[in-house]
Parts: sequence; C-alpha cells; structure tokens
Amino acid sequence: MTGITDKIQGDDVLELEITHGALTLGRGEHNSCTFACDSVSTHHARITTLFNASYIEDLDSTNGTYVNGKRIHKHTLHDGDTVMLGEQLIRVVKTDIDITSVA
Repeated sequence: MTGITDKIQGDDVLELEITHGALTLGRGEHNSCTFACDSVSTHHARITTLFNASYIEDLDSTNGTYVNGKRIHKHTLHDGDTVMLGEQLIRVVKTDIDITSVA
C-alpha cells in the first residue's frame, strides 16, 4: 500500500505522499516531514513501505505514537487509520499502486 496522508495542523491540511522506502517524521528539519510543534520529538516516527504494505514505528519519542487511540511501537497502516504524533493528527488514506513498478 502506498498512500496519501492528511496532516492536520490547526486549520491547514497538508498532503504527504507515502512512497516506497522510509520516511521520517519529527520536529528536526532533516526529517522527510517536519512538524513545528513542541509535542513532536526531533526524531518521532518512521513510516516504511515495502511492496504493498506501510508500517509506522515510534522512534522512542517522548510523547509516543498512537494509531486509532492506542499507543504503538510498530503498526501496519490501513486506510482510515488515525495517527497521533504528540498533538499532531495524521489521517491515512489508501491509494493503489503498481508493485511491479518497484525496482
């Protein structure tokens, strides 16, 4: 599964495309996706996509990573999942991909 997530920050909705490989999420500017929020750790979480599945892993963040209201260490993402990083909400929306195009 590859997907599009909606990062909900206040009234702004931004899109992040989940691609094959790893994406890092956190407050630090070197992450694939950064959040300007003190409740998000510098190295908060990582999303890894292999073949047709995406996984989110907490990187020992201070405030934890929650999927559908439950604190997780590692979790397979599904369409409609709600992810919380500190106070930041991410909604996962599944899109289909052609896994034969992966080199």
